[in-house]
Amino acid sequence: MIPTVGPTQEFGTCIPDFLQSANGLRRRGDDEPMRELAAALLECIGLLRQQRRVFVSYRRTEARAAALQLHDLLSARGFDVFLDTHDIRPGDPFQEVLWHRLVDSDVMVMLDTPTYFESRWTRQEIGRARAKEIHVLRVIWPGLEPNRMTDLAETVYLDADELTGSDGPIVDTAADAILLRVEDLRSRSIAARFMSITGKLRADIVKIGAEVEGIGAHRAIAVRLLDQRKVWAYPIVGIPTAEILNDVVEKARRAEQQGIPVLVYDHIGIRQAWTAHLKWLDEQIAAVRAIKVSDAGWELAGWEA
Repeated sequence: MIPTVGPTQEFGTCIPDFLQSANGLRRRGDDEPMRELAAALLECIGLLRQQRRVFVSYRRTEARAAALQLHDLLSARGFDVFLDTHDIRPGDPFQEVLWHRLVDSDVMVMLDTPTYFESRWTRQEIGRARAKEIHVLRVIWPGLEPNRMTDLAETVYLDADELTGSDGPIVDTAADAILLRVEDLRSRSIAARFMSITGKLRADIVKIGAEVEGIGAHRAIAVRLLDQRKVWAYPIVGIPTAEILNDVVEKARRAEQQGIPVLVYDHIGIRQAWTAHLKWLDEQIAAVRAIKVSDAGWELAGWEA
């Protein structure tokens, strides 16, 4: 249950005492609260992951003020926002950390300024976001022509009077519209990535002569192996963590599924140090196994659990 209050109402006076332990949602406008509320409900029932992650791609020389503004506004709405100037610690391998954070993001917000595509780093960011099927929201500076690399991106066009300076910030009404588009795009992006990973898993299952029997609780996939053993596979979007592994174990227990559940993930872009950490977790935690979707057929063909 998610308690909500109007734009000027007080939570403490409008919400009954027995609900006040739950964090509420303040309705901001006409249709906006329903979008936020819908996303929150989908998170509650497991159809959207609870992590809310956005990657801001921009050129510091042209969009720094706008990038900082969106970082703060999205953070205030519960997003974990990646901005290179804020989120990479001194001494960290810059590009490795950047790609790691990119592949764990739900949406990329691309600030398309006049020389955005002149930087090989921003070109790589947009290209790799598309390769991972992360949906892109392209915020276009006034007067720019389309680029073929952004043909499939959602777009927000800025007028000259919607920028208070050459590099931002963006006026409040336009910034609010961007935030709403991010909320909308997030669910579609996660759905597309989930379908991609399940499609790859299904293709590998068919290759080894096994079959998908159906979908169970929490989107678990029932796989019947050649020797008639059943395996429950849990595809996930993003980077596996110990918390996610534990969540899979709990879901399997509540659904009374037999056997060891299998978490299936896409390893492309994950830091080597994190991959080593996942291998260690897999060796230490007997209640769940984690496999790369690229290795699914190979692993399931020789399954021992």
